Amino acid sequence: MPNRKNKLEHKEKHRDLRFAKLSCPRCKSKKMIRFAWESGAELECTECGERFDEEDLLTIDDPSNILTVKEKLAFVRTFKESD
Repeated sequence: MPNRKNKLEHKEKHRDLRFAKLSCPRCKSKKMIRFAWESGAELECTECGERFDEEDLLTIDDPSNILTVKEKLAFVRTFKESD
């Protein structure tokens, strides 16, 4: 029977493989944590701490065009404040 350490190592390897093709557009790290919400999912980079919409990472080809969640919210706030 595998011990707890082996189970955790296996879980870490499995988690890394699920998002192996996705990397952080800012620091290029492959260490991403997925947060699922009712409205969609976000991926947070464990290296730089930035969060990105999963859909953006899957659909936008040029990483320089991908905005962080903070950048998107700041953009929307400027329109709300002008009303």
